[in-house]
Amino acid sequence: MQVRFISTLIPVGPAAARNLGMREAQRDVFLFTDSDCIPSPVWVETHRKYQQEGYLVVGGAVEIHQSNYWSRADNLSMFHHFSVGHPSGTRFLLPTLNLSLQRSVFEMIGGMDETFFCGEDSDWTIRMRQAGYTLHFISSIVVTHCTSRDNWRAVFNHWYRSGYYNIRVRLRYPIEFGTPSWASHSILLKILAPLIAAWITFKIYTFSKGRLYWECLPIVYATKIIYCWGAASAVEMKS
Repeated sequence: MQVRFISTLIPVGPAAARNLGMREAQRDVFLFTDSDCIPSPVWVETHRKYQQEGYLVVGGAVEIHQSNYWSRADNLSMFHHFSVGHPSGTRFLLPTLNLSLQRSVFEMIGGMDETFFCGEDSDWTIRMRQAGYTLHFISSIVVTHCTSRDNWRAVFNHWYRSGYYNIRVRLRYPIEFGTPSWASHSILLKILAPLIAAWITFKIYTFSKGRLYWECLPIVYATKIIYCWGAASAVEMKS
């Protein structure tokens, strides 16, 4: 396998960096992970296997368990839909920390929206599905997400930023996310933040793998409130 490293002199966001990589790539399959991820030993081979079987867009699972409490809670809150142990199947979006796709998909729908500095992968993979591509989630393709968010301040900043940018994705695809019309009103996002956070946390711990990490529940709940605050700030800026 040939590996080509591409760097830029000017720091850019993740969407711009990935777009640059895809434009410069010379092969037909693109494979994505993040700098804070450790792929399993058979990661490349397993992605390749499914690509050869005709799966044009393939996402994998995330090992969320971390020894640090803050990192573990952050991972659970972010990747509960994609954690190890979930059954394989289709998804309505996929994260790029564990993703492969054919060049033809990129050529059909274009690159990531470079105005996003968070949530760009959600926007991108939703566009893929709307263009007719199936988003396959394969639970046996695993990366361990070794996040550096190991304290309260880092977790707070991450979730505020996530809300600030991801609300644009949710408002862009209201049907996909079931986004209510009042989500475009900042004051309602702030007032309803505790209730929204309670409902989402309930779903994580009832219908996902959250029940394995009961000790993280207070932080998961807090991240969802912070997300709403960040989203409200973005809505205020837009108006």
